[in-house]
Amino acid sequence: MALTRWPCLILTLLSGLAVSGFPRNPSRLLGKRSLPEGVVDGIEVYSTKVNCKVTSRFAHNVVTTRAVNHANTAKEVSFDVELPKTAFITNFTLTIDGVTYPGNIKEKEVAKKQYEKAVSQGKTAGLVKASGRKLEKFTVSVNVAAGSKVTFELTYEELLKRHKGKYEMYLKVQPKQLVKHFEITADIFEPQGISTLDAEASFITNDLLGSALTKSFSGKKGHVSFKPSLDQQRSCPTCTDSLLKGDFIITYDVNRESPANVQIVNGYFVHFFAPQGLPVVPKSVVFVIDVSGSMHGRKMEQTKDALLKILEDVKEDDYLNFILFSGDVTTWKDSLVQATPENIQEARKFVMDIHDQGMTNINDALLRGISMLNKAREEHTGFYEEVANPLLTGVEVEYPQNAILDLTQNSYQHFYDGSEIVVAGRLADEDMNSFKADVKGHGAINDLTFTEEVDMKEMEKALQEREYIFGDYIERLWAYLTIEQLLDKRKNARGEEKENLTAQALELSLKYHFVTPLTSMVVTKPEDNENQTAIANKPGEGPLDTEASYQVPKTPYYYVDGDPHFIIQVPEKDDAICFNIDEDPGTVLRLIQDPVTGLTVNGQIIGEKTGSSDSQARRTYFGKLGIASARMDFRIEVTPEKITLWNGDAPSTFSWLDTVMITQDGLSVMINRKKNMVVSFGDGVTFVVVLHQVWKKEPAHHDFLGFYVVDSRGMSAQTHGLLGQFFHPFDFQVSDVHPGSDPTKPDATMVVKNHQLTVTRGSQKDYRKNISVGRNVACWFVHNNGQGLIDGIHRDYIVPSLF
Repeated sequence: MALTRWPCLILTLLSGLAVSGFPRNPSRLLGKRSLPEGVVDGIEVYSTKVNCKVTSRFAHNVVTTRAVNHANTAKEVSFDVELPKTAFITNFTLTIDGVTYPGNIKEKEVAKKQYEKAVSQGKTAGLVKASGRKLEKFTVSVNVAAGSKVTFELTYEELLKRHKGKYEMYLKVQPKQLVKHFEITADIFEPQGISTLDAEASFITNDLLGSALTKSFSGKKGHVSFKPSLDQQRSCPTCTDSLLKGDFIITYDVNRESPANVQIVNGYFVHFFAPQGLPVVPKSVVFVIDVSGSMHGRKMEQTKDALLKILEDVKEDDYLNFILFSGDVTTWKDSLVQATPENIQEARKFVMDIHDQGMTNINDALLRGISMLNKAREEHTGFYEEVANPLLTGVEVEYPQNAILDLTQNSYQHFYDGSEIVVAGRLADEDMNSFKADVKGHGAINDLTFTEEVDMKEMEKALQEREYIFGDYIERLWAYLTIEQLLDKRKNARGEEKENLTAQALELSLKYHFVTPLTSMVVTKPEDNENQTAIANKPGEGPLDTEASYQVPKTPYYYVDGDPHFIIQVPEKDDAICFNIDEDPGTVLRLIQDPVTGLTVNGQIIGEKTGSSDSQARRTYFGKLGIASARMDFRIEVTPEKITLWNGDAPSTFSWLDTVMITQDGLSVMINRKKNMVVSFGDGVTFVVVLHQVWKKEPAHHDFLGFYVVDSRGMSAQTHGLLGQFFHPFDFQVSDVHPGSDPTKPDATMVVKNHQLTVTRGSQKDYRKNISVGRNVACWFVHNNGQGLIDGIHRDYIVPSLF
């Protein structure tokens, strides 16, 4: 199914009064004088340039057309542009013989009176008019004296919406004649970095497109240029008419290492939110199908094909039903049924047996709705495909109390896979050091909280690249969203509420120079002591801190970190015991197993990088951890790259760039960006996984993980494992402290678990509160893989897999 199209612009250029039936040999109109190619009725459109600058999804588009009158008499030149209804015109200028006449935004009624006055006096005028469901047409015509030049320049702005995983700029090109300098350029700047960029044209072969098109992207910047020569524009090698008639489409997406991105410029912010890797929320769908005689033939076959395709994509957790209407109404089932394999097979048979019947028993309004859906299908708009994968419901975007002013819409019923939520606002204090935003929603399995924190100093550094972009784009993006949402609320408002919404939208439209349903743009040109007026109308449309902090608990705590160093802290002794496990990379060790609570924790060992020349003894670390609850049918796999949660067979994936809180009955998971993950099972069991990231060019070491048990009160007396066995009270005695082989590390005799051991005084690091330098923890080191301290030998704790 084709992408949903969100146009940047549709461009049609007209010279003279006629739009078709141009003379095959225009020079005959002008005697024997030789004229450039592309002249139609004496008018040459010698330059057309479309320049799109996109910054953080906000598109600033300028369409410039230049023409010259080669005729011996004055000629009328028309400038037509079709643009998206989601766009707001911000400027139009008319330049004749070097003199520029700017447009002025006025309240709609004021502009209308000026326009009607000009028309009644026979003046030349322009008007924006509707041209289909998505587009509207801007048209202006002016008289151009013999030998004179005219330049039209139209500017408009819009926020590109994300659909099915991509932003799309859609340009429909129809110059109607050869244009000496024809060019479309798009410069894209995305602070998150551009992940994909593509461009295609429906009206030109790939061979010709390849030589006329350039596209590139690197890091945060992307560029597309389409610049066909005159010969490439010809419909045939000897033709004088243009083949540039069709769609030119640019698509792109951004890097999504983090589900959210916040940008701040001059006291205004925009917050983009588009998580990935979440399981789909189950949905209930009722398909209402017209089976009247009007659906006979191809329409009915298309409908059935579409339904069969949809049934292939329905998830087993979904519920569905069918309602057929014609002279009467037929339902497949009495109520919604689950999409089990058996029910889907029955549904397929039901769909295949559908056939058109008699008259239609439905009112005109619904018939109109059905026609809209049919049109959407014909235009390849993927409505069902777009909403088929809801990832979150009840989405709320929250900011620190009293820190934000003039916030745009921040609550949404649904978030669909491949889409994006955009919220903008104004900071109450521009001098704040940091900025935090939380997004909360209900997932398919549990409640989620995503947190994004922006360091203002880092933001300032990022904005040093702003020479590439245009103006105070975030403020304009905020104004655009605010006006759009005020107008949407205004549709259903009544009385005083509607008056207030109208006043707010009008004030912002005038302030930011937007042509909206409440405003118009008027261009007036003095001519022969009279005024020539053009008007542009837009048709109306009837403080939350989620980062966990830890205090050293009074109860014992246990952890494994580093090479891997196991540390058992015993407050009663005001001391700690530590030991290492020396095993090969790939080995999986049982850290905790509790048969009563059903909790297990296993860790997989990694080694140094291949080819490491580190002269020290071989070092190993934990590179993967598995935490599982058999009772809850819940698993977490943690690596230095990502965190994957399974509730049953449904996975959710997060990166260490996320700040997210996941909650459900008896469980809480908190991911703190680039720091740690806190997992709590009810009241009495809390684990912390610490992320260690090494310098990317570090020749020897990989990123690795540390695992800390900060609360084990809820674990049973039967808990075992390399760490779990120490959750039970135990005692040890240290005596005969004497110098060891290293004078800074004395040796001693320890009696523990009926074993007498030689131990060495040393220290290890606790990285829970500071992952950079850690905190020294003094401990007695037990040699030989903890032999004599741990039950059995260390190889007894090797297990075949992470779960």
